[in-house]
Formats: sequence, C-alpha cells, structure tokens
Amino acid sequence: MNTSFVRRRGEFARPRCSGAASFVIAIALIPTAAFAENADKPARHLPNMSSYNCAATSPTTTASVRHIGQVIKGHYSEWYESFALNGTEQRLACISLIQPTSRQLSADEAKALLTDSYAVGTPTNTAAMTRGATAAATGATPDKVQAEPLKHLREPTASSATTATQSDAAFAPLPASKTFQSASSSNAKSTDTTAAPASSYEAPATAGVDDRAPVTATQTYPWNTVAYFTATYPQGGSYRCTATLVSPYVVLTAGHCVHNNTRGGYIASGRVYPGQYQANAGDGTAYDPYASKADIASVQTTAQWTQISGSDSYAITDYKYDYSAVMFSTPFTHTSTFIPVLYSNTASTVTSAGYPAVVHGANAYGLYTDTGSETSRSAGYRSSHVREFGVDATGGNSGGPFIYTDPATGQDYLVGSLSYGDETSDQSGGPWYDSWNQALISSWVTWTPVKETSAASTDGLRVASVFSSTQSDMLSFLRFYNDSAAAGTVDVTLANSATGTPLATWHSPSLPAHSSRQFSITELESNADTSFTKPAVYSLSVRPTFAGNVQNVLWRNVNATLNNLSACDTHNTDAMTLVDVHSSLLSNGYPSSVIIYNTASSAVSPTFGIFNAETGDRLGTYAPGQLAANSQMSVAVAAMETAAGITPNGVYHYNIKADASFQGFIQHLLNNQSARLIADMTETCPMTP
Repeated sequence: MNTSFVRRRGEFARPRCSGAASFVIAIALIPTAAFAENADKPARHLPNMSSYNCAATSPTTTASVRHIGQVIKGHYSEWYESFALNGTEQRLACISLIQPTSRQLSADEAKALLTDSYAVGTPTNTAAMTRGATAAATGATPDKVQAEPLKHLREPTASSATTATQSDAAFAPLPASKTFQSASSSNAKSTDTTAAPASSYEAPATAGVDDRAPVTATQTYPWNTVAYFTATYPQGGSYRCTATLVSPYVVLTAGHCVHNNTRGGYIASGRVYPGQYQANAGDGTAYDPYASKADIASVQTTAQWTQISGSDSYAITDYKYDYSAVMFSTPFTHTSTFIPVLYSNTASTVTSAGYPAVVHGANAYGLYTDTGSETSRSAGYRSSHVREFGVDATGGNSGGPFIYTDPATGQDYLVGSLSYGDETSDQSGGPWYDSWNQALISSWVTWTPVKETSAASTDGLRVASVFSSTQSDMLSFLRFYNDSAAAGTVDVTLANSATGTPLATWHSPSLPAHSSRQFSITELESNADTSFTKPAVYSLSVRPTFAGNVQNVLWRNVNATLNNLSACDTHNTDAMTLVDVHSSLLSNGYPSSVIIYNTASSAVSPTFGIFNAETGDRLGTYAPGQLAANSQMSVAVAAMETAAGITPNGVYHYNIKADASFQGFIQHLLNNQSARLIADMTETCPMTP
C-alpha cells in the first residue's frame, strides 16, 4: 500500500515578532548566588543584555538564534533568543515569545522570564533538600531488575535496512501511544525473577579510563530532574533505564525503554525515582529523596520506532526515532520549574547523566555523569538527527539526558538523549532535539492529564461510516484540525455501528494551535483504553478540548484512491478554510487543487495564508489577484507554492485559510491520478469543546 499521503515533516518558523500588549511577569530578580549548586560549575546568571533592542534586531544583525521550550512554575513557555555580536561576545538582543502568546518581550519582561527560567529545579518542598530526613532506602536487587542492555551502532546494509528508513529517510516522527487504565499504587521497585544477562552488567572495557563521576547531591539542579526508571513488559522481565523530568507530568526516555516487539510491545507498567542516589558505591543500597511514581496514564514513542523495536543494534538513521515520553496521572511536586529543552544546539561539549548498572566493576544504583566532546564522526550524523559524544555508557544509561551548559550563563539545557554506546570506547549517541522533531517533543512536554470519559459515553460530535481494520482492502483515517490559539486534545469513543454499543475510548496526543494531524483507525484501535472485538464499521463520538473540525478519509488500496467520507450530525460552515491540502511533494499520484469562487456582484482580491499542517506555522501568503464578480479560478497547489515563495522542505500537508472572509467559498479537489478520479476533500465536521 502506498501510504505517502500520510507523511508529514515539520519545518519551523524563524522568530516571530508582534506588537501585542505588554506582558508582565511579577517576580523579583533572584540573586546570582541562588543559582550556585556545585563548586566546579559556574553559578547561573543572566546573559549580557546591554545590547537588548528588539526593534533593531534583523537577520543581518543577528549572530545566532536559540529555540527553547520549558515548563516554568507549572506553565509551558516557548521562545526564541536572538543574539548579536559585540566583538567576540554574544549579547542577548531580543526574546520573541511563541507560547503562551506570540510577541516580542521588553527588556524587563525578558529579564523576568529568564530569572524564572534560571531558577529551574528549585525544590517546591524545601524539606526535600535534607537528604537524611526524606530519603528512604530501597535496597534494590540486581538479579531481579535487569539493566536495559546498551544498544549498539551498526552500518546499514541492503539486507538490514528497516521499514522506517526504506520508506523515507526524512519521514518526520509521528507519535504512537498506549493508554493505561489504572496504575499500581505499590512503592516497590519493578521486579522479575529472571536473572539478568551477564552482558547487562559488564563494566566498560574502555580503551581509556572510565571517568564517570558519582553524584550524591541529587536534590540540586539539574540532577533533581534525572530519574531512575524501571519498567515491566507484558511477556515478563523488568528492566531499568534513565529518564528526564520535563514537566510536572512527563518524563522523556529512550523509545527502546518503553517498547520492544520481542517482549510484547509496550511496557505493562513502570515507575520513576527522581534524584535517586547511592551513598556508598557498591553496597547495593539506593535512596529515593522524592519517593517514586507509578501512576502512568500514557506512554508515547514514535510510530516508526514501534515498527522496528527489539533489536540490539541499529543503523544511525534509525536512532532518530528512539525516544519516548511517559505521562503520569498526578504531578511531580518536588519542583515546579523543569529543565529547558534547547533545539538544534550545535555546541560540541555535553554532559551525559544516567544510572549505569556497573561502574568501575561494582554494581551501581546511583547517578553518574560524564562530560565529553562531539566525536569526529558525529558531524555526519546530524543530518540523520543524531549526535554522538565522547562519553562512557553501559546498560542502564539508555534514555539519559545529554545536557549542554552555557559557559556564558551557567544555564543547563536538555539537547538530546542517549540511545547507543560502545563499551570499548568513549562513544555514545542518540536523538538530537532539533527543528525536525520539535513539534513532537513540545507536544510531549506540554501534555497534561485530561478528565477521563467512560467508554459508555456517546456525548459529542457523531461521525458515521468509519471502517475498522478488519476491512483488508481499505483503511480509514481521521484528520483533526485545531483552529484555536492553544494546544488541545481529542477523545474519541468507538461504537459498533450496527448495534450502537460503545466499545472503547481513544485519547489523542496534544495537537498544537492551528495544526492538523491524521490518525489511522488502526492507531485508535491499538491505543484505545480497553480491548474489544472489532466490528466491520464504527460510529464515533468525538469530544475535543478545542474548536476545529474533523474529517473521515478513506484509503482504498485496490485502486489507490483517497476519498472524503465525512458525514456527521453537524455540517461545516467555515467556507474560508481548507485542511490537509497536499503539498507538491505529493503531486506524483495525489495532486491537490484549490477552487476560489467569488459569488459576489463585484470583484474581490482575497489573500490566503498557507500553514504547515503539522505545526500550525504560517509558511507564506498566496494572492491570486482580482476575481471578477461571479467568477472562480482553479489553482494547483504547486503554483500556489511558487507564487507564495514556499519550498515544501518535507511538509506534505498544508492548511489554507483566507485572511479575510469574502462572499463565496473555497474548495479542495484531489486528483487520484492512477484511478483517474477527482475527489472533493472539502467537507469537514465542525468540533466544539
């Protein structure tokens, strides 16, 4: 089956400027000394802002731009930092806020935002800073909780190429998830009676010296955002990895720490222990200053990783999909400000942090770090969205953070995670957080639990004629468009269309503002909150947290056609918006055209915004010129791209919206070339919260 029509890749806008109303963050600046945690690390302090002037910032005066996302005081903010050169010194010139609003910050607002940002990791519960008073010994047992074996790097061959790399080496990461109905309330570590393989506990036979250093002050930043993570699989076996707290509800880790096809797919349960430490190396006792959490609500990794998980080594082009998020029903409370994510960082030196099973020949349950520079071969890996550094790693390090420390300010940033290593040399690498995967990472960071709705509920928008995966010659896709100014989610209850019986409910990942995403019915069935017997056809009840619309699209593999089957109990009234219009990257098989119809008695000159469907970012403006009264024009999307100065660069779908309403409408026609069939893809079903 040709599934090229479901592929998308997000490209991200340059800093956006706005003259919106003033935004005040009411907080006193924290003294520099408040940021000091370690004697060997510079205290965090604000950057040089003597050149701060957003009005004077332009591409010609900007030396570099940083893209940052962070949960601060329980709320997500995302922004660009633009720097200007003064001699050899880079000075902060402007902060352009993206979320929660899109605008530039004044110098005072920028100072307040950075002050809050640099207070990352400050404990909410100050009593937790007293290690002896709050930590509990857990007495971990090495023969029952195995270290996740370290993955290795292999060169791709024709015979070993994976489905993910065969289909499209640049195919952007799409989320796949498992919803947990309930979580264990036990505080015990995950256990399994199966003995750990010897290779899981081997000390690295490095050519040099294993120079990993232990961390016992795990209640200080950034170590209080690093966690020991254990997970149990459906077919048995408990394994340990490393994870990073990025919000009150979410930790990031490696995809191979939550999904393994040889162990039954997704993990059955898991638990995190933030800031775990080991007072005396090798004594088998671990301490958990913030206790632990196991109330997992959802686990998400990339759809591409779920296709290939289970091996012990992969080609470099596969590791760009090896990351995941574990979401919890209740929040972490020991801090309300979390490590910031810095996208597309190119600094050569990082610190790796994690929980290796063996260090210097002794069993380990504590946190260890190693700092190293980017390896010589890593520069060639960046195009595969992977970076590699000269740091030690063994089993248990998987999923641990790569942390960049800005030498100018002392601030720490999460820039990637560890997926693979080589026990015989200081070479470890993993996914690089960049513009290619930014939309997915930020959707995970901003995830929050939603109120559960019983599978018996049939409230919400009703959608008909959705074919289940039992129909072997066809596949249904649901496309959700978020037309609001904030990210949101959708709950979908699947019911047997013949009997009306509700079967299960699926909870979507976060959809950014003004974005659209499509999900196959297989994804809904696999990730629903309970198992059920599939009927031939579903009727759906759709409950979004945002205003927007939904489409029911059918792929027929027998004749390679794509058709719009949207039918619901409300009808679309937005004549000015088209969703999921194919870019020119899909012109070889499924080209889209847009019909613009002026039904007025006088001429009009409309303009249209063209948006990246995956991210909601505006890519350009199309101006067709003047349309005479009662006239229409048909324009191919490829021609719209040319006129708007847009190069798709991996963007497979657009949302197209008139900048101002006019008397008339716009229509989306899709040419199924092989079947010589034109399909009207315009109709959608409007959704309201």
